[in-house]
Amino acid sequence: MKNIVNKIQQSTNNTADIYIYGDIWDSWWSDETNSAICLKDKLLELGDISEINLHINSLGGDVFEGLAMFNLLKQHKATVKVYIDGIAASIASVIAMAGDEIYMPKNSMMMIHNCWTYECGNAKDLRKAADDLDKIMEASIESYLSKVNIERDELVELLDGETWLTAQECLDKGFCTKILPISDDIEQSASKSIMDLVVENQKLKMQVKPEKSEKVKLEDDAIEKIANRVVEKMNNEKNVIIETNIKEDQKSNIFESFFNGILK
Repeated sequence: MKNIVNKIQQSTNNTADIYIYGDIWDSWWSDETNSAICLKDKLLELGDISEINLHINSLGGDVFEGLAMFNLLKQHKATVKVYIDGIAASIASVIAMAGDEIYMPKNSMMMIHNCWTYECGNAKDLRKAADDLDKIMEASIESYLSKVNIERDELVELLDGETWLTAQECLDKGFCTKILPISDDIEQSASKSIMDLVVENQKLKMQVKPEKSEKVKLEDDAIEKIANRVVEKMNNEKNVIIETNIKEDQKSNIFESFFNGILK
């Protein structure tokens, strides 16, 4: 398992992508864990960022580590966007509640349940352990209630039942804010890549000698028009299979023209 520090990438000056993949444990015995202290150190290192994209694929782990990570994210001034890439189970689902927005692809899931522990001893010890678990569970319940749109009684019933939730069930109950079609990430990624190229082209334009600026401006305008047409097309096409008047070879020509323009 890699250190969480190695799972955080600063994609731009103001945005960081954080990946919590695997079990969540205290770092006292190893630096190679998903832990609160590792998250805290890296957030400090990242400095003044305005957006955090938090990707989760975890079956859970230590309750107190997860609660600390939840609070670190809630207290951070950046906008937190959570993406459940596969599963957010147990305390990982609590961490997910720190998101200002929580996105779930149609094929992702969440599992919520009451916390549990190992205990040995006499009857008094076991009764005390049960009472302690009830108190500890309150912390998770409060975290869920900060996000979901269901009443406490329904939430407790779901926790008691160790409930597996589909993306649609999560949306209905407020555990997530948006369902992503399985194809949506491809469209969004392509759109972002195209617009990134447009921005890069604009930066290159500023470095051209004055006597060439008019020609570059014309090329830049043409590229932007092509890019805008492609992005608009992508945004309008929400289904995997679409009826369209543009043939495949025509779409290929649009992209070829666009990238040829970028490379000029």
